Amino acid sequence: MYTIRKYVPSDKEQLRFICKETTWDDNKKSENKLETIPIIFNDYFTENEPDNIFVAVNDDNAAVGYVICSTDYSLFRKKMTGELRKRVEKTYPSSLFMLWATYFSVAIAKKPYRTHLHIDILPEAQRMGLGTKLIDALCAHLKAKGIKNVSVVTINKNSMGYKFYCKYGFRTVHRYSKDIITMTYDIK
Repeated sequence: MYTIRKYVPSDKEQLRFICKETTWDDNKKSENKLETIPIIFNDYFTENEPDNIFVAVNDDNAAVGYVICSTDYSLFRKKMTGELRKRVEKTYPSSLFMLWATYFSVAIAKKPYRTHLHIDILPEAQRMGLGTKLIDALCAHLKAKGIKNVSVVTINKNSMGYKFYCKYGFRTVHRYSKDIITMTYDIK
């Protein structure tokens, strides 16, 4: 049985683990490259906007999935181009392009769509409705803060994630290439 709860600081290393476990196989070819994945896609959120994180936990209260969200574009920009860039450069300089692409994608998104999320769930906990429950919890939280929409900044139209977001009700608002898009969800 899985439940959804707010993030607590003791979850940080498990979220980093989940982020690395669920990344593309190409990112796992080098230990240093793999270490940059949570720096780019996780650490900003746990270190700067932990109130915008929800986790799916098992019966032992261990995280098996999460949704993280940034609602402070100015802080996101500052950290991605400063501190996080330096950490990536020190760990695996070739991953700077991935950090740049992530930052750039958010930067060119239209201002209303700069509230963005990232979701990861361990394979053994997928296809159990946890993604929907995590997004539901995040959207209720964002609505209470007066936020009207949330986006997935870069998603591949050929991915399972794309199908999930479409089913949830996200819509395409920006196209980077034939297959890479930004989707947004209007919080009701």
